[in-house]
Amino acid sequence: MNPVKELSQLFIDGEHSLSWNYLNSMIEADTTSTEVYGFLSDTMDNVGELWEMNRATVADEYVAAAVCKSMISSYYYLKVEQLHKEPNILSPATMKPRVMLLSMRNEEHTIGMMMTSFLFKEYGWEASCIESNVSMNNICQYAEKWKPDVIAFSTSVLCNIPTVIQYMDDLQKLNYSPTIMLGGKLTSDFDLDYYCPPNTVVIQNIDQLGSWIEKSNSRNDRHGNAINRK
Repeated sequence: MNPVKELSQLFIDGEHSLSWNYLNSMIEADTTSTEVYGFLSDTMDNVGELWEMNRATVADEYVAAAVCKSMISSYYYLKVEQLHKEPNILSPATMKPRVMLLSMRNEEHTIGMMMTSFLFKEYGWEASCIESNVSMNNICQYAEKWKPDVIAFSTSVLCNIPTVIQYMDDLQKLNYSPTIMLGGKLTSDFDLDYYCPPNTVVIQNIDQLGSWIEKSNSRNDRHGNAINRK
């Protein structure tokens, strides 16, 4: 059976231990985090496809999502942090860049948010996650206080394009200039750059995100004026 389909069934069955053993058996010395997260994303996409074909229930999806989240956490804390005692490509004395991850209204992307936050952390960033029930006013207040270098959110629902535009407009009103990052499935299907201001980075997949972080860590002008924190 296809590895994605095998792991999908283990997720649906709620098999935490077997899922971890299966995932762990596929991780080799040169396996990157983007490859692991990409595989887990494909697995959850397959669970969604099974639901669309009436071969999995909504309850199955929730069970699978819970197992997937535990796999992400286990991988990061048992693999990544063991490999990097200081999971940081930057010097420990360097001020860590910050990313704030948002979940848009009417969209719950907790799995993608976990993967993204852990990938940033692996490269030495501080990450803060804000759920979808937080108002934009409170989001902006927190951003002004914490001053993240990057503010990232994603969208997978076409009817949410107007909300994406509103988020962009509101974030442009901050009193400093963070990089705005837009991800999600729609970025692969549509040219969303048209709706984005110049300080926006559009990310189509986890591989692109990993490459962007690597390049970002190697230059000093990556995040507007956000690094001037107090």
